[in-house]
Order: sequence, then structure tokens, then C-alpha cells
Amino acid sequence: MLPARTVLLLTLLLTLSLHHATAHFAPVECCFKYAQKRIRHPQSFYETSKDCPKRAVVIVAANGDQICADPEKDWVNKTIKRLQKQKLNPSTI
Repeated sequence: MLPARTVLLLTLLLTLSLHHATAHFAPVECCFKYAQKRIRHPQSFYETSKDCPKRAVVIVAANGDQICADPEKDWVNKTIKRLQKQKLNPSTI
């Protein structure tokens, strides 16, 4: 039978290696609450990782604030479409 010290060391090493492996695949940024109102002066947007528990669009405001928004809301979809259109035609800004 293995000494208690060896068992403890092996358990510790296994726990640390499992923690390191799972932490490597964790999403970097997720949203847990959505903005309730339209964002003024949106500059850009991006979607959060598919690994997040809630789907979200992050809208970047003119002052640099990053605000989580519900991708199912009409105002969010209109904002996204407008930003995509501005990206294709920068002269319309």
C-alpha cells in the first residue's frame, strides 16, 4: 500500500492538472445581465462566446463603455444593422 504522503501528493497533482485543463477552455467574457435601454452613440459591437451561459451582443459606446444587450430585442438588431451598414459605407457616418 502507498504511504499517505504519496497518495496526498498524487491527489494534489491530479487536482491541479484538472483545474489547469478546464480553466484553459473557459470563455473570457460573458454577460449575465442585459441593458434595458438603447445605447446612445454606438460605435461597434461583437458577440460573446458561444460557451457563455447567455447569448449576448456587446455594444461599444462612443465613450468606450462595453454594454451587454439581448440579441433578441428589436432595438439591438436595428443597432447591429446600422453599424454593419456604416462599416460598409463609411461616408454615411
